[in-house]
Amino acid sequence: MGAEPLSSGVRAVLGAPRGRRFSRPGAPLPPTWEQLLLAQMPDNPRVAYRQARGQIPPWMDAHLARLTEDGTPRPARRREPAPAPEHAPTPRVPRPRPAPDDGPTRPRPRPEPPPLPRRRPGRPHSHRRPRKHGRTAWRLTAYTLAALVGALAHHLAAPLL
Repeated sequence: MGAEPLSSGVRAVLGAPRGRRFSRPGAPLPPTWEQLLLAQMPDNPRVAYRQARGQIPPWMDAHLARLTEDGTPRPARRREPAPAPEHAPTPRVPRPRPAPDDGPTRPRPRPEPPPLPRRRPGRPHSHRRPRKHGRTAWRLTAYTLAALVGALAHHLAAPLL
């Protein structure tokens, strides 16, 4: 395999002395070119502000543009009053007079609600299955009567066979 050319970034990392190849978290970073230039102008108020608080907001540039060279604000221009309108203002229209039917409206009578539906006879009152107490008693009576009739018929028919 042939040697491939290395990029300049990789070459710079590999050419750095031992212990300085990679940055360490928490270690102070070397100052940038901009920071070195700003350090040479500590008496400038804008530089002092920028070093203390960061980048200057855009509104501050607009404020500095309004100042004169000696640092004092320009005197405010005297505002002239707005010129009078060319046309005459429209007259104010008076409120209309009250009419006899202008009062609050009377509430309309509510119609009488329709009557509730009547319950059909023989229908259970609830949604549950009706109890079968009456049916059970009739069924028991019918089975008992059938058994008695069958026993009597067997007793009477046995001698005939």
